[in-house]
Amino acid sequence: MKKIVYNTLIILLGLFYLFSGIVKIIDIDDFLYLLHLYNIKLFIFLAPVIPLIEILLGVLLLFRVRLKTILLFSFFLLILFTLIFSYGYFFFHIDDCGCFGGIDFLKMPPFKFYLRNGLLLLITYYLFSLKELKEKPFKIPHFIILPVALLICCVILFKKVDFSLYTTPVPYTRSAIDDYHNSFISKNIHETVFKEYISSLSDNEYVVFVFSFNCPHCIASTLRLNEYIENEVIDKVVGITYGSRAEERFFNQNVKANFNYTKIKHIEMNQITGFYPLAFYVKNDTIRFKIKGSLPKYDEFIENYLNKQD
Repeated sequence: MKKIVYNTLIILLGLFYLFSGIVKIIDIDDFLYLLHLYNIKLFIFLAPVIPLIEILLGVLLLFRVRLKTILLFSFFLLILFTLIFSYGYFFFHIDDCGCFGGIDFLKMPPFKFYLRNGLLLLITYYLFSLKELKEKPFKIPHFIILPVALLICCVILFKKVDFSLYTTPVPYTRSAIDDYHNSFISKNIHETVFKEYISSLSDNEYVVFVFSFNCPHCIASTLRLNEYIENEVIDKVVGITYGSRAEERFFNQNVKANFNYTKIKHIEMNQITGFYPLAFYVKNDTIRFKIKGSLPKYDEFIENYLNKQD
């Protein structure tokens, strides 16, 4: 019975590390953005290394190679991860551990994170303390499987990771970001940061609406934009937003926007703005003016903005 228990625990621990590493690689941008919030530049460059370590740990645990050494390393790694999260949580109010990338339903509140990591530490210590635990030596298949698996992961990371997104300064102050947005005025939409998210709409008069799902001013502005469309003040709205799946579900169920939106990464949004909502009026693919903050009623929009363009 005891043998079944510790064999099961080893498999579960190995699968935990393997799964955690794989989902981070699949959505490495989410993990990079999370570590970017710690404001420690070294963390950004370590982000791609962490899932590789987790995958290596998971495979070695499942193969039971150098088990005592791997369990000892796992124990101190869990302590390190817990300390790093605690630093982010208490000093920067970061409440996402990033253990499972961008999978929203697997994200957990801090108290559950501490409970889970406490349990993992107990399991690791228990397995390490077992005298009857048998290790397996490295064999030829291990020297083939491990390098191939890590090489595949490295190639994927090399293609997906763009460090410049996280190391290039962005204009966070109000005055700097106002100047940045004002520089868009009179430019073709495809000469700005929006070129990545908007296809040509040259025959339309439309609003590019930059918002977040849970911002009250954004929700109020969404309802105003619905009025703009219903009263044919503009042809359409192009939404650009970010947020979790839970926030998106709440927004779609309760706000019901009459326009489509493109959901982008947090770090991509940081290249556009740090303040919401933000709207740009576009005619013939040229940005004519911007509105920062809540949008006015449709008749006020016509009188105070559109009429002044004529």
